[in-house]
Amino acid sequence: MSAITESVDVLILGAGVAGLAAAQALLHDELDVLVLEARDRLGGRAHTNTTFAGFPLELGAEFVHGERAATWRLIDELGLRTVHWNKREDSWVRLGDGRRLLMAEARTLSPAFDLSRTFELRDLPPRPLESFGAYLERAGASLETLDYVRRAFANAAGESLRHLDATALLASLETEEDGHEDFRMVDGYGAVVEALGIGNEILTRSVVVKVAVIGDRVVVDTADGSRFDAAVAIVTLPLGVLQSGDIEFDPPLPAGKLEALRALGMGPVAKLIYRFAEPLTPPGIKAVYAAGNPPMWWSPSVGQDTDATVWTAFVSGDGAVELLRLGHEDALERALESLRRELGRPGLKPLASFIVDWTADPYARGGYSYVKPGGFGAREQLAAATPPLYWAGEATQSENRAATVHGAILSGERAAREVQRALLGAR
Repeated sequence: MSAITESVDVLILGAGVAGLAAAQALLHDELDVLVLEARDRLGGRAHTNTTFAGFPLELGAEFVHGERAATWRLIDELGLRTVHWNKREDSWVRLGDGRRLLMAEARTLSPAFDLSRTFELRDLPPRPLESFGAYLERAGASLETLDYVRRAFANAAGESLRHLDATALLASLETEEDGHEDFRMVDGYGAVVEALGIGNEILTRSVVVKVAVIGDRVVVDTADGSRFDAAVAIVTLPLGVLQSGDIEFDPPLPAGKLEALRALGMGPVAKLIYRFAEPLTPPGIKAVYAAGNPPMWWSPSVGQDTDATVWTAFVSGDGAVELLRLGHEDALERALESLRRELGRPGLKPLASFIVDWTADPYARGGYSYVKPGGFGAREQLAAATPPLYWAGEATQSENRAATVHGAILSGERAAREVQRALLGAR
């Protein structure tokens, strides 16, 4: 048996937002906490680039979803700047009949589009194993409405409608707890990640390969031959990593955990990012809901003190698979051609461009989690503590907070409270 490299009270696996939030919540307890992170940076799927555009550019998580989201605690504490994405007034929508309108106009003039924003469908309970796409068809949504929903959910759910559980999706639409407005972080999510990391002991480039429970201790092996042990461990690794089989659990995870891992999916997600020499749209237009693939475009230049014009295409599910199979160069050209048609600018050329493919990232293996048809309740199963292992991450959050940064923060804080109760008797 290898010698123990370090022995602590709490090991946290993963320095994404959930892991950092858990560590921060335990920072002032009389506990020795160590965070292990596979990457050479913190933040996980929150990754801010400061070189491509000359301002903080999000390669991963980009928005604060909700005017009451938990993220605002940190935003206010740190004095960070945000910009409201007022979709009704600053987004173009391409309707099925070819018209391009402001979203507010589209909602007024197209009942089919408005239905895709309100989901005011007839009261119809979902069936077991029913996908959200099948549910919408059964509820009477037109093909035009289904297309608008597909475009919207390219960002909201990270997967195609036929792969999403209807019960879970409807549950996520029923709550207004965190609000519905979206905001962009002018200073970048990197500022939040940096703040969450302050004061914590974190080892980067530590790729976990095995988690074993030996007696009353958790023993964790990493790819470089190091071995760590602790009284408890908080597992915050992305769902795709847990599903990959790259990490051995000894003894194997209990049946409930394995069932949860099978019932959840990790959506294929990519961003295609372009820098242009001149503005592409009139002032005030921040986003385009396009008819082609990618279906969602937005400009992270908005709110920044810069002359740079940057546009991001967000694509997930079948659309992501379709583009990514072309290879990066051809995918960038295919998406650009779609934007040229959308804007009526056939000669449009970028100064530079690149792709962020979260599916190909070995430490993410996808964008964010979703519930497969019939899998409602799996998130709660994944979140349930199995002492001495505790679980956090966006995939462990309730339906309305999963796949968000604030959901990851809350999950890390919840796992920290569970550890405090276990080790300190805290209530």
